[in-house]
Amino acid sequence: MKPLTDDDRMPYGKYKGEKLLRVPASYFHWLWTNGKSAEPPGKDDVADYIRHNMASLKLDHPDGIWE
Repeated sequence: MKPLTDDDRMPYGKYKGEKLLRVPASYFHWLWTNGKSAEPPGKDDVADYIRHNMASLKLDHPDGIWE
């Protein structure tokens, strides 16, 4: 599985088809707190994208609890 980049498209959900760079950090936070954090590394490409970009997402959505 090739890691997702900012230029890849969101594969599902509310922002399906949008470039990942354009998906709000608050949506990634919602995904993370509603199950993506439990996905093992390498099993879900969006969860891996969130993990890889966690520092930036925290800056963009500082009110969220990411851990």
